[in-house]
Amino acid sequence: MTQIPAQQTNKPSAQGWGGLIEKVNSATDLPTFHQEMHNLQCKIVTAEYGAFWVKGPDDKPLILNSWPNQLDGDQIATAIRDLLGQSAQSGFERQTSHVLKVSPEGQEGEANIGAHVFVTVLRASGKVAGVITAVADCQDPNLIATTSPMRELAAGLYEVFVQRESARQANQEAQTVRNAVALLGTTQEAEGFIGAGLNLVNELARQLNCSRVTLGWIKGRGINVMAMSDTEELKRHSEYIRLMEVAMGECLDQQQPVAYPIPQNAEPMLAEAVVYSHKKLLANNKGSHITSIPLRLRDEWVGVVTLEREEEPFDGLLITQLQLIADVVAPQLADRYESDRWLVGHAWNSVKWLASYAVGPKHVGWKLLSILVMAVLIYVFVGSMSYKISADFTMDAQSKRIIPAPYEGDLGQVRVRPGAQVVAGDVLAILNTTELKLQLGEAVSQLHMYSLQRQKARAEAKIAEAQQAQAAVMQTQARINLLQYQIDKSTIRSPIDGVVLTGDWYDKVGGVVEKGKAMFEVAPLTNLTPTLRISEQDIDTLENYIHTTGGLPTGSLTTRSQPDQDFKFYVRQILPLATPVNGENVFEVRSRFASKKWSNTAHYEANDTVVHEGILYRAAQSSGPPPEARQAPENSKTSEGSIIPGTDDTVWQRANWLRPGMEGLARVDMGKRKIWWVATHRLADMIRLWMWW
Repeated sequence: MTQIPAQQTNKPSAQGWGGLIEKVNSATDLPTFHQEMHNLQCKIVTAEYGAFWVKGPDDKPLILNSWPNQLDGDQIATAIRDLLGQSAQSGFERQTSHVLKVSPEGQEGEANIGAHVFVTVLRASGKVAGVITAVADCQDPNLIATTSPMRELAAGLYEVFVQRESARQANQEAQTVRNAVALLGTTQEAEGFIGAGLNLVNELARQLNCSRVTLGWIKGRGINVMAMSDTEELKRHSEYIRLMEVAMGECLDQQQPVAYPIPQNAEPMLAEAVVYSHKKLLANNKGSHITSIPLRLRDEWVGVVTLEREEEPFDGLLITQLQLIADVVAPQLADRYESDRWLVGHAWNSVKWLASYAVGPKHVGWKLLSILVMAVLIYVFVGSMSYKISADFTMDAQSKRIIPAPYEGDLGQVRVRPGAQVVAGDVLAILNTTELKLQLGEAVSQLHMYSLQRQKARAEAKIAEAQQAQAAVMQTQARINLLQYQIDKSTIRSPIDGVVLTGDWYDKVGGVVEKGKAMFEVAPLTNLTPTLRISEQDIDTLENYIHTTGGLPTGSLTTRSQPDQDFKFYVRQILPLATPVNGENVFEVRSRFASKKWSNTAHYEANDTVVHEGILYRAAQSSGPPPEARQAPENSKTSEGSIIPGTDDTVWQRANWLRPGMEGLARVDMGKRKIWWVATHRLADMIRLWMWW
């Protein structure tokens, strides 16, 4: 955190909780509410400084107001503003309220006493709408815990305010609907669907000063023009009617209002609508404006109203009002349309209505049993259940090192046995170097002799003999280097801290060890990882889960030695090569223990390490691995509910009996699957294999 100079300020006087809440609730607009909410949060923690932040255009915190005055001008105010800005950025990133400790310059206090920054996140509709940061000098360590519920309760008022504003807007829309109903009341005076449609289009043309208003209604798979303003008889086979029906179909295909030319204040969906047919309809009427409003009856589209006028365009607000009018008129027009249908249509509707009463009051027991059976079948085919893949596993050491013999030689000493605790650099064994040292002495003597021969040949100007002597010197020097290297490597040391797993050589002292032969295995027992052996018939299910969910599966396992204890893990890597084990093809799936914060849902925080198909990723967010692979650290910080990469230390603390080579049973969670699929997928695969030719 940014350090700020220590400063004493007068704390605001406490007010009654009811009075503070009343000020917040009585805010008439959003800026006033922001100010009162900010004041309330600062007074809860007795803040010295505070600020209200929202996200700016560049996703950086933007300050709206500050407490108790503007934070600019002098050095102290600038430092406090920077501190609060960093805290607000932390709030937007974490998306949860928290408290940060501040260490002023030249002061060191107890862990929970001193200056703290209280970061409170305000939410609206499940999203972070703002962050309030307040600096307070906490002399009482319990202040942090006691103020947390009050701060969260006060933050909840933001959601209440947003809902209240939404209700007020809904009331305004309802008033618009009532006005629309009153305006269109005259259209209901006519009898029949065609008469009501004519009254509607004529009234809209008069009220909105339109040159033409047309009503279209869906019949079968197409739409037909049913009424046009100031027109008693329609020429249904005219080119204009055909173009009008095509334009109405264009509106229905997009299931939204369409306007041409597009209004300047149009919403994004209206601005991006396809207007090709509407533009073609106005090809001969330059300067005219047109808009089409779809008519909806519950979840079905039943018709379209198209309005044309020449003088002024249709703006976004008017189109919204027209959509509200259409929503009010559509049910009444639909009733008129159904009333005008032939007797056969009414009979069909009656049959469907009577079918809903097929279950009568007789034979209640059998009907209830049938309903129960149907409910069970529906649940089997529609319901879901957790599906888990069972697999054997073996506990492996994550950082195991195999130490081979550096060269072929006699084993002189052995310092450790399997089970011994060693640290990096400890001597494990020593090879006998007596023969090597004798050969080294002989080689040194030969080097001295060849050097004298070279000097003598050079003195007598015998160039050929001097070159031969020089070659002998170089050959002998190389042999000396090799012998010295072997002598240096004769002491075999442990490269890491850990426990000797294999390598009992005490009964082989004096014998010859082959070059490259594994002599010892050393591994730390606190970094064990389970390696699962998943059957060939289940590996596709595991890989499909990874590709479809974007996350890595999790699960739990237990050892054969202590089946009463289970451990959480997550999958890290699937080896692409199958190997036969006990007559069955299996794939090795490497996994790691998860922390105590493990949950059934595979979430990944930023900077989490994810390994998939041998590639190491750094997860950008909970949606899974990002497309680009890059090196990531083995451990990274996570929040509650996420998986922590790397072996959890708590596993070793409560299960220090775990050893490499232990086996057990693991279950990998594949999420929710249909019940019928879980019960029949193996049998279905077997039948497909039997019936294949």
